[in-house]
Amino acid sequence: MNVTAKPRIVIVENDLPTLELYRRELSSDYEVLATLDIAEALVMAQMAGVCAVVLEPALGGGKGWSLLATLCRAPVAERPPVILCSTSDERRKGMALGAAAFLVKPVLPTTLHQVLQRIIG
Repeated sequence: MNVTAKPRIVIVENDLPTLELYRRELSSDYEVLATLDIAEALVMAQMAGVCAVVLEPALGGGKGWSLLATLCRAPVAERPPVILCSTSDERRKGMALGAAAFLVKPVLPTTLHQVLQRIIG
């Protein structure tokens, strides 16, 4: 029997209720790896098979921006697309740093799901 694996995504979020909401709502279609920690997020994002990263750039006092920059320095073929979900509308900065999409919170899980489907394919 051939079982198709779910696409793997990483969610990096500083608000635990939001993290749990995204994890719960997206886990039906995705293998969700979730963390509140920047260092752990970098390790997760660099794992084989990660199709996308959902990131709150304000995480860790703005360290999420550094994580975005680090991820986007990797060769295109090796880096997962990053979707920023933030309370502050810094779309221009996010897109300039290489984000694939920018969503302003509050972000409904259905909206995030649609963006993931569009980006992952």
